[in-house]
Amino acid sequence: MSLITIFVILLVAAFATAVYFTEPSAAEKRIRERLSALSRTSTEALDEEIIREVTFSRIARVDRFLRNNKIALQLQLLLEQSKVPWTVGRFFFVSAVMMVLGGIIGKWWLPIGLIGWIPGLLLGAAPLCWVFYRRAVRLRGMNRQLPEAVELMGRALRAGYSLPAAFVMVADEVADPLGPEFRRTADELNFGLPFRDGLQNLEQRCPLEDLRFLVTAVLVQKDTGGNLVELLDKIVSMLRARIQLRDKVRVYTAQGRATGVILVAIPFICFVLLNLVKPGYTAPLFQDETGRKMVYGALVAMALGVLFIRRIIDVRV
Repeated sequence: MSLITIFVILLVAAFATAVYFTEPSAAEKRIRERLSALSRTSTEALDEEIIREVTFSRIARVDRFLRNNKIALQLQLLLEQSKVPWTVGRFFFVSAVMMVLGGIIGKWWLPIGLIGWIPGLLLGAAPLCWVFYRRAVRLRGMNRQLPEAVELMGRALRAGYSLPAAFVMVADEVADPLGPEFRRTADELNFGLPFRDGLQNLEQRCPLEDLRFLVTAVLVQKDTGGNLVELLDKIVSMLRARIQLRDKVRVYTAQGRATGVILVAIPFICFVLLNLVKPGYTAPLFQDETGRKMVYGALVAMALGVLFIRRIIDVRV
């Protein structure tokens, strides 16, 4: 490698290390939140929980720029749904660092035109894939907790509680990740937010199809009237039936998903291992015109295979 490449690698690594070690740990953040909460009254704490200033970046100019960017706003909502403790600015920084490192490694292994940036693009997309994975896991956990939450709401209404008080009971009894979202909705309703807006905010933070059924049913019942307790009982039965059916579908399609992952991962794993054992071993494949055509054809075939497998195993429930 050239001296410039080595200098860029060392510079990026040093900057990333400095950012990592200067970032407060999760324990330090919790301690600061506890200390700041003790210095405020409970009303001020609740008010700050509902109306809070979201930081997009620690750099003032970057923060102002990201606040006016639609992509940054969508990314902030995605980070909030996944509960990844990153700001939007930090997400872009991590993605840029990984893209540069992947591009340097790709140029070292594949010194042919723009092909060398393929590892950089893959590594640059890794943080976004991680956020989507955390979001999917969190939403799946919410979906499994939803029948219990709806059942608690029905019990609270039978006992004479109001609907906002039923939300508070769900927040107290249901664990993370669904409980805190109901707590936030209950606080918004207690502070005077319109009922429809509060439920729509809950649906926006938790984009679940099952939760959308609940929100729509409650809003329609509020406008037209009827027995809400009986309606919640029917929703609980429907949600549990959907969860059982969804689990069966996941079991039946597990082999297809595993096959797709293995078939896609094996060529890349073999390529990385070969280059780690002997750097430059695969270079003739990209230097020859026939080899490049074979690579492009393999990538297109893999993309089509992934598409077909997803169409086979994607069963809407």
